Amino acid sequence: MIKTMSAYTFEIDDVAIAVSEILAQLNVEHTLCAHTVGLMTCYDEFIETGVTKAISDALPFDIIGCSTMANAFAGELGEMMLCLTVLTSDEVLFSAGVTQSLIEIQDAPLIAAYQEARRILPGEPGMMLMCGPIISQLGGEILVEKLDAITGGIPLFGTLAGNHRIDHLKSHTIFNGQSSNDILSFVLVYGPIHPSFFVTTIPGEKIKNQKAIITKAADNILMEINHLPVQVYMEHLGIDAWVATTSFPFLIDYNDGTKPVLRSIYAFTPEGYAVCGGRMPIGTTIMVGDIDYADVMYTTGETVKQILQVPEPSCILMFSCLARYLVQGADPTAELEQVRSSLHDTVYQFCYSGGEICPVYNEHGRLVNRFHNCTLIACVL
Repeated sequence: MIKTMSAYTFEIDDVAIAVSEILAQLNVEHTLCAHTVGLMTCYDEFIETGVTKAISDALPFDIIGCSTMANAFAGELGEMMLCLTVLTSDEVLFSAGVTQSLIEIQDAPLIAAYQEARRILPGEPGMMLMCGPIISQLGGEILVEKLDAITGGIPLFGTLAGNHRIDHLKSHTIFNGQSSNDILSFVLVYGPIHPSFFVTTIPGEKIKNQKAIITKAADNILMEINHLPVQVYMEHLGIDAWVATTSFPFLIDYNDGTKPVLRSIYAFTPEGYAVCGGRMPIGTTIMVGDIDYADVMYTTGETVKQILQVPEPSCILMFSCLARYLVQGADPTAELEQVRSSLHDTVYQFCYSGGEICPVYNEHGRLVNRFHNCTLIACVL
């Protein structure tokens, strides 16, 4: 059994006040079990003012986390806010780890960090919770593929860091108060856990019926669809290719029995190629979707209904894509408000993501790790 506690603060500037607010809400001297770990998400300035480090230094357990655009937990929500969820248990073990920089050497730091965290566990972990960086040299999908191989395919759940700035490459991951824009922090979970995973993209009717084939691509660079340049193909659908970077994600079907995944268009190259949020494999089926405010509200509501069917959840972790945040426009906390009103006093943590990491179920009911864009994901423990 896992017991979950949450704490928050809006105090960015006064470190002492922020720490006292967190400690008062957690009351760790009387509430912790034998094994404990924390997950922290926050507005970037909490890192810059030293609040995240001070809170980590004041608590007797490991904390992983990342910066975000907005977050929430039971009862509170906001953009300029820090949330800390604490998982504690006598039966379940937690082993936290952090990599060295992933920019220059990608495999070795991942292997070393995983092996070090795995070493103290008595057996194979049941899952990994993770907060990763956005690195141009190491796309989110490549990161997931590498970790899937290193961990032997255990369920991976987490987020890439984000922030309120245009350049998300400067968003931060956190490990015990130290922050960086090129490291991965994670927790291996071992013991009697039975996680449920939920992945929500966009309503089926918002996916254009025209199915096509990717005929030219290189990793996450999409060049041609049905042997037509990307921009030409989208013009045939009546879509301005530049508008597609905010409202028209691609839906990719791997044709392997798993649910299709969404891929954002981050930008276009001078050659007119689309820079996407994940691999665009040649030969896979591609469709164009459309996401707006109403889609976000509807899909969030449906996901919460599914979550509430899980009996006696100990904790709910939810990550929603930055794109879903942006299409809310002048009402940027609408999705947060909907979750709060629906989950009431249920213990949960919600934050906006630079890329979502969550397993999907294939046609045989087996979990397959996937990287997502424009998606709302949830893990119920």
